[in-house]
Amino acid sequence: MGAYSRGVAADILAAYDFSPFAEIMDVGGGRGFLLAEILAATPGSRGILFDQPHVVATAGELMDAADVAGRCKIVAGDFLAALPEGADAMLLKWILHDWDDATNVAILSNCRRAIRADGRLLVLEAVLSPPNEGADAKFFDLNMLVGPDGQERTAEEYRSLLAKADFEVTGIIPAGPHISVVEARPV
Repeated sequence: MGAYSRGVAADILAAYDFSPFAEIMDVGGGRGFLLAEILAATPGSRGILFDQPHVVATAGELMDAADVAGRCKIVAGDFLAALPEGADAMLLKWILHDWDDATNVAILSNCRRAIRADGRLLVLEAVLSPPNEGADAKFFDLNMLVGPDGQERTAEEYRSLLAKADFEVTGIIPAGPHISVVEARPV
């Protein structure tokens, strides 16, 4: 996943302005490559890297190498159980496509409980195009069907899924051929 993050980080930073956020949490953020890149580009922001204990065990090295360790808290846990509270931006990069809708609603509900009332949830995923347009995400969808029992979703499917956890989609910003930023606010 770290290699994939390297491939899309620059596109995400070019497409979306993270500077308004004081505290950015990367939920299921692996060792933290994407969060480190965001923090390096937004010196006024702090970060929380949240993932399973064995995943974040060596994340400090990556944060040190990116010179953002002083602004990033590393927290081990399970996003299906609970999340640290108070971030005004939460990232979910290539998380939701791994799970069925019921599990996603559980993850998103935990995000909703933890995010600030004026925060933004940023779902970084491929968004399926209408029929006969954009094959890339459709190939990812086939891969998800065969592998982890997940799926890629259309814009309308994201709106519906996020609404089940009390989020409203405020925009969908393409960030390259393989990923978009689905921005949502708590309602």
